Amino acid sequence: MKLRPLAVLFFALFLSAEASAAILIPTGLTATDRIEALKIIGMGTSTKLLSDPYPLGGYDGLELGLSFESLPTDDLGRLGNRLAAPQQDVSYPKLTIGKGLYNNLDMFIQFTPYTRQDELSQFGGIMRWGFYQAQFQPLSASILLHMNNGNVGNALTTRTYGVDLVGGMNVRNVALFGGVGFIESTGTFAGGAAGVTSSGSMESESVTGYHTVYGANIRILEKGFLALQIDRYSVPVFSGKLGVRF
Repeated sequence: MKLRPLAVLFFALFLSAEASAAILIPTGLTATDRIEALKIIGMGTSTKLLSDPYPLGGYDGLELGLSFESLPTDDLGRLGNRLAAPQQDVSYPKLTIGKGLYNNLDMFIQFTPYTRQDELSQFGGIMRWGFYQAQFQPLSASILLHMNNGNVGNALTTRTYGVDLVGGMNVRNVALFGGVGFIESTGTFAGGAAGVTSSGSMESESVTGYHTVYGANIRILEKGFLALQIDRYSVPVFSGKLGVRF
């Protein structure tokens, strides 16, 4: 197997994985501000597919990957008491493990380890059921149930859930996919002297909305792949993943 160059690159990316900047949450957030912040952070950091749309059970059944997501945070800095300077987009890594459980049922686990630099930690997962594979066409369709828990500097904790319908087309070494779904995010904002709420007390908010996704999965070498994806919530989130499938 020609996995050595890909394994070296994957390991180098893992060692260098760090956010480009921390997610800065302004203080003095009103109820309206908190809802907007939750739309950006809670929905934007939700679990991403970033994989071949065809079920893992159709291959050998195990996937490992390292992804990077870019979250637009310009609007976040304009909320509440506002940040002194514009906030640049924040990029953060996620490690992914995927496993084909049975036939066309897959499970993915994703997490971002906590670091002092970005003060962001996440843990989430996806259950995917590939309910349709065309017999004579390279077409497939799946239903995804996903969840994600996040913590941003102990100022905001999020719990995000969603369901997506995703269709895919595989042609040789390239797979294209797209889908639409529903997403819900609940967030708890810290109060007190180091808090971010205008009331000074701990506050919770919930938001719901629709989610669209478009992406491509490109096979490289023998077992490797590069996945690119655009997720649209209230803001667009761009993601990429380098991985291997065994």
